[in-house]
Amino acid sequence: MKYDVVIVGAGAAGLVCGSVLAEQGKKVAIVERHPYLGGRAMEHRFRGHQIGLSSHLVEDPGDSLTRVCELVGVELEHSHRSDSMPFWDKGRWQPIQEYYGGAAKEGLKRCIEALKETSFEEIDNLDHLSLREWMSRYTSDEGVYQVWEAISVLEQITLEPWEHSASENLFIRKLHYEKKRTAGYSFWPMGGWDALWERMAEAIRDRGGEFFVAETVERVLVEDSVVKGVRLINREDGSKGGAVLNAAEVVVNAPVWDIPKLFEPDDLPWDFLHRVKALSNNRNKACWFGYWIAAEEPVIAESTLEMASFFSTPRAGLPGYTLCFTGYDPTVSPPGEYLTCVGAAFDATAHYGDKAYYDRMFEDLWLDIEEMMPAARGALWKKPHVVTTYGVICKPGQVGAARPDSVVRGVDGLYLTGDTLRARGIGIDKAARSGISTAEALLGERLPFFAETVRY
Repeated sequence: MKYDVVIVGAGAAGLVCGSVLAEQGKKVAIVERHPYLGGRAMEHRFRGHQIGLSSHLVEDPGDSLTRVCELVGVELEHSHRSDSMPFWDKGRWQPIQEYYGGAAKEGLKRCIEALKETSFEEIDNLDHLSLREWMSRYTSDEGVYQVWEAISVLEQITLEPWEHSASENLFIRKLHYEKKRTAGYSFWPMGGWDALWERMAEAIRDRGGEFFVAETVERVLVEDSVVKGVRLINREDGSKGGAVLNAAEVVVNAPVWDIPKLFEPDDLPWDFLHRVKALSNNRNKACWFGYWIAAEEPVIAESTLEMASFFSTPRAGLPGYTLCFTGYDPTVSPPGEYLTCVGAAFDATAHYGDKAYYDRMFEDLWLDIEEMMPAARGALWKKPHVVTTYGVICKPGQVGAARPDSVVRGVDGLYLTGDTLRARGIGIDKAARSGISTAEALLGERLPFFAETVRY
C-alpha cells in the first residue's frame, strides 16, 4: 500500500497535521495503536460522566486547533471561558487579584507593557530564563510574581518558581493578551473531545485519507538515511513483520520517550538521540496525582467556571489546580450531578512509580480536598488517577531550541510532531501548533490560510 505520507499516532498533533496535509491534496494514512483517537487527549466514560483524562480545557485563542477546524469545515464550539481564578493561601481561597493591589499593581502593569513590546522572536531567545528572572526586570513584588506563577501551575504542571520557563509562559501571556485581551483564555470543546476527534477524522477520510486504528507500527523503515514507509505488527498474532505502508514521508506523532523505539539503533542521528534521551529522563516528566469527583452540588472554590490553583495543599504540600467540568458543559454529567477534577503536581525525580508514596499522597490529598472544598465531603463517588505521561516539564534550558524540531535533519523524509517537541503553547494548543508547523515543513511552504497564526 502506497501513500504520500504516513502519520504514526492519531493524537491531537497527528490529527491536525493530517487534516492540513489532506486538505492540501496529500494521500495520508494515519496509524493509531489504540482503539480510540486523540492519544493522551482521550475521553473515558465513567458512571454517566464524560471524563477527558489528560485533555482538560484548551488554551487556543482561536488560531491553532480552532483555525484548523475552520480549514476543513469541522465544527468546534467554544464553551464559556473561565471567569475567575481563586487561589488557596493561608487556609482560604481568595481572588488572585488580591495579590497585585495597591503599589504592586504598577509592577504588574510594567510587566504587561514590557511583554507587549517584546516580539515573539525575542521571546524565543529567553529559553534559559525562569519566568521570575524575567519579571524581576520590571518588579520586585512577590505578589506580582505569584500571579503569573499561579497561572503557570495551571498551564504547565510545574513545581517550584525556578521551573517556570520565561519563554514558554511569556509566549502564552503575549498570545492571549493580543488575541483575547486577557492573561489567560481557556475553553471546553462543547460536546467533548471524542466527538471532535471523530469529526476531524471524517474530514480527513473525505479528502482521501485512511486510518489504521488499533494497529501498531513496529518500525519506521529507513534505508541509507531515506524514509521508505512503516511496517506494522501482525494484527493476528502480535508478531513482527506485518503489512508495510510505503511512503516517501513519515510523520511521527509520539512523545520524545517513545520515538527511538520505532527505529533501528543506527537510523537516527546521534545528536538527536542524545537530546531525546535527556528530555526523556523521569525527572523531566510532568506528573500529577488527581481525583475525579462527582457530587450533587458543585465542588468549587467560588464559581463553576473558575480555574482555581494552589502552590501547596495543607497535608500533601503539592501545587495544583481544580476545575468543575460541568460548569463549562452541562452535558458531560448526568442531570443533577457535577464533575470536578483536582490535580496536584509531584516531583518524579525520587517518586516516579513509588507505590507507597502514591498511596500516602492520595490519602493526604483527599483530606486536603475535603478541607479546601467542603462540598467534596458529600461526593457521590471519587476516582483517583495518576498522570505520568502528560509531557516534558517546561523548565528553563529544556524548552524551545533544546527540543527536537519538526524536521529530523539527517534522515530524508522524516518529520516529528507533538507537544514534547519544539513547540509553544499549552497541551492541546501546543500540539495543534506543532501539527500546523510540521505540515508546513513537509509541504515546504507557509500556507496563506495560517498567515496570522502565531508560531514558535
